[in-house]
Amino acid sequence: MKAIIIDDEAVALAAMQRRIHWEKYGIDEVFTAQSMRQAIRVMEENPMDLMLCDVEMPGGSGLELYEWVRTYCPDTECVFVSCHPEYEYVRKALTMGSMDYVLKPVDYEEMDRILQEAAERIKNRHARAQGIESSNRSLRNNALPENEEPESAPASDRILSDTIQGAVHYIREHLGTNMSIGEIALAVHLNPQYFMRLFKKETGKSVLEYITDCRLSSARQMLEETNLPITEVALAAGYDNFSYFSKLFRRNEGMSPSEYRKGKRQ
Repeated sequence: MKAIIIDDEAVALAAMQRRIHWEKYGIDEVFTAQSMRQAIRVMEENPMDLMLCDVEMPGGSGLELYEWVRTYCPDTECVFVSCHPEYEYVRKALTMGSMDYVLKPVDYEEMDRILQEAAERIKNRHARAQGIESSNRSLRNNALPENEEPESAPASDRILSDTIQGAVHYIREHLGTNMSIGEIALAVHLNPQYFMRLFKKETGKSVLEYITDCRLSSARQMLEETNLPITEVALAAGYDNFSYFSKLFRRNEGMSPSEYRKGKRQ
């Protein structure tokens, strides 16, 4: 399992990295980041099982980062670690779906309890995914003609291309859902890490970049061709957080969704 710690304070980050007994929870790789941008860059290449995240950071808060995580890495469990005890921070973090909210200085006995619960959730999710993968493999093997061996790992450019085309089709068919990289990789029968590398090699984009492009393209089309309220456009395009959708749309298009719609209809 993989975990990432995000904190702009190097001392706090190093303390958690050192004092948490990661192997106890089945975590064998621990990544670090000191900003929202760094964290996204790491998670685009490495699907995370667990995220420990500060709330206040330069260049984007932990809550904003978690909005991104919920959209693109919904299988990632999140625990906020903050020096801010304000009710509004805690309420928003828990409402968004984080596991817990821990105050600094960190009580490592409390953190142990939380991480044991997180590890159990993650293991159960992995077990369900493995069960589905095993069932799918069995169905594929049973469908083979007698005496024919199951197909080995992709060995030609044509087969690899077909695999990525299958992933592209899956993404486009599930834009309005809370899909994860693990789910897409499972659909095309590949290990998530290998799938991410293969997708980037063949398309020139990361999986998450491609999903964003597809979702924003779908949103633009709906804004141009329908009278759906913009909140419903956001949901249909796969964004359950309207504020995040609006910010992302403006960053990419240079205008708000309502301005875009108005401009296309003049």
